[in-house]
Amino acid sequence: MSVIIGSARIDENGNAHGGQAGDQTGREVSTQEFYMHSKGWIIARFKDRTQSEKCAKAMKQACSNPNIGYDQYQRDGVWAHGTASKVKTETDCSALVRRCIFEAAGIDVGNIRTITMEQALTKSGLFKPLIQYSPGIELRTGDILFTGHLGHPVSGHTVVVVEADNHTVARPTLKKGSVGHEVKLLQKNLNSLGIKDDSGNKLERDGEFGKLTDQALRRFQKIYKLEIDGIYGNKSYAAMTDALK
Repeated sequence: MSVIIGSARIDENGNAHGGQAGDQTGREVSTQEFYMHSKGWIIARFKDRTQSEKCAKAMKQACSNPNIGYDQYQRDGVWAHGTASKVKTETDCSALVRRCIFEAAGIDVGNIRTITMEQALTKSGLFKPLIQYSPGIELRTGDILFTGHLGHPVSGHTVVVVEADNHTVARPTLKKGSVGHEVKLLQKNLNSLGIKDDSGNKLERDGEFGKLTDQALRRFQKIYKLEIDGIYGNKSYAAMTDALK
């Protein structure tokens, strides 16, 4: 299982504050391989898969933006300027996650710290019931991880899963307008079965559920005697899983 996480980590001097604005090293705000935190991880998973993908996209954008650096004392910079900031600014891990959630869902969960995230994220209504991470639990793109144990969050760190290539069949629910990794995987699945759009072309794996992906999915639903509604839901997922075996 390959899982990549993104977060605001540390300033250019290895300190929590006092450095220059912007990312001086390329590692102040960056991605890395998933690791097990010594304080444990709590998982917050969006109810809406599109919001989950948008959250991962926002974190990726922040991690590749040299204008965003780390500083706990200047943590509100990214909240003001966004993950696509054109000016040199700063953030810390929880302020960056706050901004990513806002860019994904349009809802401000408040001036969170890792120790207050359990309460704030639950109260927002955006997330499924929180999960305590343990080895073997599947992480998904857009999952938010923060330190602690259920009922006992602690000061520490928070990250967003930006890539989780740990499954081969696209998960539901997807429909016209959906974007992200799961759509790209659906396009791959349809291509693998030789199911094409109405012009007889294979799908481009661009991660955008548009007209052509809709056409191919409806063909799939017709072939496998499903309701032809253009929505990749649980029944389409089950049929896709069987078809690809």
